[in-house]
Amino acid sequence: MRKLLLTGLAVAGLAGLVAPGAALAGDEDQARVAIAAAKAKLDAAEKAGVGGKAGDVLNRSRTVLEQANVQFRKDEDRAAKALAFQADALADLATATAELRGLEEERAKVAVN
Repeated sequence: MRKLLLTGLAVAGLAGLVAPGAALAGDEDQARVAIAAAKAKLDAAEKAGVGGKAGDVLNRSRTVLEQANVQFRKDEDRAAKALAFQADALADLATATAELRGLEEERAKVAVN
């Protein structure tokens, strides 16, 4: 009985050591994916020619993405992931702002005719 109890305690102790390592690997992978997704959106917005007021938001997105990369290199995976999500949202905002400006210009042309 005593041997069974000691074996159970040893297994529980080893599980406690392994579980945090698995969680950390998950954070690293999630941060890497979030950074890649934000970079892809930023690249797509740049290729679409986002400019004007939306260009300012796009520049802010680029700056935040650089901060995410810095945090990732420092092994601050959760901070990197949060910054990558912010950069992703800013890239979306820049794209939406550019689309809105285009629609407003088109509407103004139709209103004049």
